[in-house]
Amino acid sequence: MKRLGLMSLLLITLSGLMAAAWFLSQEDSPLFRPIQQYKLTSANEHVTAKEIDRVMQSYLGLSFWEVDLEAIQSELIRLDWASSARVKRSWPDQLYVQIEEQTPAARWGESALVNQRGVVFYPTDLKGFDNLVVLEGQLSESANILMALSEYQAVLSPIKFIISRIQQKPDGVWVISTLKGSSIVLDKTQPVAKLKSFVAAYAKLSKALRKSPQVYDLRYSNGFIIGKIKSLILPMPNAADNAFEK
Repeated sequence: MKRLGLMSLLLITLSGLMAAAWFLSQEDSPLFRPIQQYKLTSANEHVTAKEIDRVMQSYLGLSFWEVDLEAIQSELIRLDWASSARVKRSWPDQLYVQIEEQTPAARWGESALVNQRGVVFYPTDLKGFDNLVVLEGQLSESANILMALSEYQAVLSPIKFIISRIQQKPDGVWVISTLKGSSIVLDKTQPVAKLKSFVAAYAKLSKALRKSPQVYDLRYSNGFIIGKIKSLILPMPNAADNAFEK
């Protein structure tokens, strides 16, 4: 009997809550409170007020109690530069909106950007980001390519090679382009170790070689091949001008 009484009380409570929610959502109810306005609490550089307003206008006038905050957040996140969004109610008729913007770390090809977590996003305007390193490869590998950029740049910094573009080909081969015009080709077998060996040997090359752009092919276990830059085709050993052996 006691258990039956508790279940009855629970059902009555739930019914009361449902009735109250329905009553509060009815426009002719004295307790109905429509959303009258929203306030943006974040300072945004790229997400425009016009974009935000276009989303928020469709929610103004809805019940304060029933407005779907998750739906609003989902729409705001779909804006070009939005990384995350948070919407809160503020009694009696206001919403607070906070948007965190994407922080670009690199470009992805010619039409997108990569954030600091390695996630690719596609803003309509890329102006102002021409100086970022360009990453290329399979979309699913974007985070790994960004991590490789950090690792490879740290190794190459002592010889003042600044990476301008890094590409991972489907077969795992890396092509690294530098601001000086030189390129480095790596395979997927111990690429960092091979880069370190290259950096250690670089000072032993002639000044003439170091002065002009070269292609350094590091896909060898006991040295590397140096070839003139003539095209985008990767140099083969028999087309190289010079070779350095450990």
